[in-house]
This record gives sequence, structure tokens and C-alpha cells, in this order.
Amino acid sequence: MRTAPVLQRYFASVFLIEVEVADGDFVEDFMFPDWAAMRFNREPTVTGNTRGGANVGQSAFSVSGPRSQEACIRTGNLRQWGVLVHPLGWALLVGKPAHEYANGLADGMTDPVFARFRPLAETLFGPEPDTDGELQRLTAFFAGLEPLHEPAEASIARVYDAVQDPEIDSVPQLADRAGISRRTLERLCQRTFGFPPKMLLRRQRFLRSLIDFTVDPSLKWVGALDATYHDQAQFVRDFREFMGMTPSEYGQREKPVVEPVVHARVRYLRETMQGFDKAARLAGA
Repeated sequence: MRTAPVLQRYFASVFLIEVEVADGDFVEDFMFPDWAAMRFNREPTVTGNTRGGANVGQSAFSVSGPRSQEACIRTGNLRQWGVLVHPLGWALLVGKPAHEYANGLADGMTDPVFARFRPLAETLFGPEPDTDGELQRLTAFFAGLEPLHEPAEASIARVYDAVQDPEIDSVPQLADRAGISRRTLERLCQRTFGFPPKMLLRRQRFLRSLIDFTVDPSLKWVGALDATYHDQAQFVRDFREFMGMTPSEYGQREKPVVEPVVHARVRYLRETMQGFDKAARLAGA
């Protein structure tokens, strides 16, 4: 979904999820490891839980911290706006150490840390669904927030870009690209990313493979495997750690929510990169 540049300062993506089921019915699915997310629900019908025992009940506004494990969801009819909060966005909007919410879930309507976002949950939806109007209200709300002071803003942005670069596959490379010492990198990652740098690199390597397979299952796992994996056995070990299941089990499961979300996210990233490329060409003209 196309979003204003002001939102890209805080979010890796902005998404709208709609689920329709028969009266009294529900669907179950799981979300893969990811950055933190805030989710605003028109009707509080969705619940979630993690492998580690964290859970959140039905709420108009829920928050998931940065995750290195899958999270399970159960929902009836749903209209949900969500923002995927990248580490700089977490530092500028939330400000609490990210590791305190790692692999956790929170009810944004009761957790005082997220009180400043509750007015959006209360005003985002009108009496009828209105995608353009809802997106405008969401954009205006976050554009109107005063960001918190973050002295390491430039370093966070450099680490974030480097973590996602498939050419970066070691902590020394990551520290070098970010232009900071390894000790500083360790502290910064715990505070704003939620995990140590080695875990972040492993997670991104795994996610590149998972997303490629989900978008195009015809690749098979061998075709989707990231080039930095030594062998398929190493990937299977990572799969069990990050998803709590085997690649075969994942491939056989229905994914009524996560699959459309992955496709939409890939489209969003491609559109964002096309926008950056166009801006660069215009700047150089």
C-alpha cells in the first residue's frame, strides 16, 4: 500500500488486513518472525499467542514486539490496519528498550507505554469501511506525533540497512558497515532492535528464504534457499528455531492471513524501492 514519506521514517510497511468468515466461524494462522507491529482493529475479534507463552486477548489495539519466533493468531471477521515498526521507528515513537518487548505481545489499550497511540484506535474507523479515509487519518495521526529524541538515529538507520543487505553475513561486517564498534553495535541492537546482531543476521537470512518460497512456492525450498546457507540442514535447523516447525509442515499448512500479507509486503517494498530509484534519477538529472 502506497504511503506518505513521513510514515517511512517510522515503518517498514503499512498494511490493511480484511478477513470474512461465516457467522460464528474463525480462522487460525501464524505470523513469521519480524519487526515490531501495532495493529488497530475495527472490531476486537482477533487474539494472539507466542510459543513462549505471551498472549493478547481481543482488543481494539494490540502490539507485538520484535520477534525471533512465530506468533499464532485466531480471528473471526476482521478489518485491521497495521504498521510494521522498524527499529528507528520504535526508538522515535516508543522509546522503551526493544528487548523488553522481544517475542512479546501487549494490549495497547491497557499498557501505559502505548497510551499515546490510543487516540488513533478510537478515531481510525468510521461507521462504514473507508480505505482512503482510514489511511489519511492514520497518516495524519503519525505525522502529527512529536518524535522522541534519539541521539543514535543515524547509527540505527545504518545498522537497519546493513542487516537487510544479503552481502552482510557477519557481525564484524555489520559493525564496519554501520561505522561503530562491535561493543556499541551489541548495545544498540539490544536496545532498538530487540536482539543481538548475530541473531538479527540469522533471522534476516531465514526470512529472505521464507518470503521467496511463500511468494513463489514453485521454487521449492532448494530454489528459495538464501545463498549464505552452508547447506539445507542448516536451513532446517533455523526453520525449527524461528518457526517451531519443519519446512515441510509449513508448506502443507493453510496460510489464509500470512500469505496475502507477505505478497502485499513484497509489493510495498518493490514500490518503495522504485520510488527511491526515481528520486535518485531525478536528483542526478
